[in-house]
This record gives sequence, structure tokens and C-alpha cells, in this order.
Amino acid sequence: MAVHALDFAGIMSEILTLVGLIIGAVLYIVGLSVRGISGRWTRTSAVIAAAGPATVIRWFDNDGDVHERAADTHETHQLVPGDDVRVWFRNRQPEKCRTHDPDLDGKGLRLIGLVLLGIGVLAGVAGIVLMFL
Repeated sequence: MAVHALDFAGIMSEILTLVGLIIGAVLYIVGLSVRGISGRWTRTSAVIAAAGPATVIRWFDNDGDVHERAADTHETHQLVPGDDVRVWFRNRQPEKCRTHDPDLDGKGLRLIGLVLLGIGVLAGVAGIVLMFL
């Protein structure tokens, strides 16, 4: 039994539609939830300081309290005491900070999800067009 090119294209468009829409939607939702779970972060400026034999990051929270943590992140590896660095902290836990942008949390999952959703929509439109050929 021979399969014609249009039949094969129709089958492939159905598979790509299902895979693209279902997996794309799941990945996009997971990416959004990863971003939402990480919580709200406040950006501020901090300074690298020497505290004994180690270097630390010191920053002020919204109440004016000073917090510090070890300067052991990738972004602070090359910095010397006195250098400024951008940090993000949570308002509920200002003693914890991060030196990388929290907007990047789940961005890869969201991007892959959107690409798969786009492929699913295009394959769905192609499947509808193929029905009339």
C-alpha cells in the first residue's frame, strides 16, 4: 500500500500539532510557575567588602538594615573590595540575596514552550489547508 505525499504531510501535521500544542503548553506553564515560585525580588546596589580573610557582599534592605553574605558567586569572583555589584533580595527575607537576575528563572522553559506552541499552531493550520487539497 503506497502512502501519498499529501497523506504523509497530513499525518505529520497532526503529530506536530498535538506534540507542539500539548508539550508546548505544559513547558510554558512550568516556566511561568518556576518564575512565580521564586517570588518577588527587590533590586539594590551592594558593595564588596573585606571581612577578615574572606570577602563579603553588603547591602541595605528597604528598612535601612545592613545585611551581608559571602561573595562566592560567579558574578563576584573577579571583584575586589570596594567594587559595586547589583543584588536582588526578598522583602520577607532580606538577609538572603542573589547576584543573578531573577527574571531569567524559567526563561528557557518559557521560550521552548512558545516555540513549540508556534510549531503546533502552524502545523494545525497546515493540516487544515491539506484537508482541502
